[in-house]
Amino acid sequence: MTALDDTLDDLAGFGWIPGIAEFLDFVRTARDAATTGQLDADATQTLLVLIANPNGPDLTEALAHLVQDLTNPGTNRALTGLPDDVAKRVQHLGEMHAYETAEYTPRAQPNEAAGLIYEHDTREGRCTPMNRLNDDERKELSKKVKDANKRSENNRR
Repeated sequence: MTALDDTLDDLAGFGWIPGIAEFLDFVRTARDAATTGQLDADATQTLLVLIANPNGPDLTEALAHLVQDLTNPGTNRALTGLPDDVAKRVQHLGEMHAYETAEYTPRAQPNEAAGLIYEHDTREGRCTPMNRLNDDERKELSKKVKDANKRSENNRR
């Protein structure tokens, strides 16, 4: 059993909350698709970027904004009965979580992993060692890496 299996098992008891069972199914489905070879390199790198992308919207950001909405009495009716001072504190905590997630949550590693997959994935769907590339292929790859590095410097943070 993997750490992911343990975590999914721990979270399975919360399937009564709307959306949790579907979210856990998504995680299992993605993991199983990778394990059984149903994800190609392109889908793998895209999924990595969707999970954590330092340059744009991602699932990490979506979850942070969900916390912000859940802690806001204006977007969560369950909080309308709280005393004003408590409601403001709860809302502030949600806003701080969203801000800190955006500013401080490391997201570079999955994005870098996706870039490495992209750099080394061939049309046949296999990775080619650098020493097997000819000079033209090396130059093309160097250009792609240089372009990707330029784009990554435009980090909004």
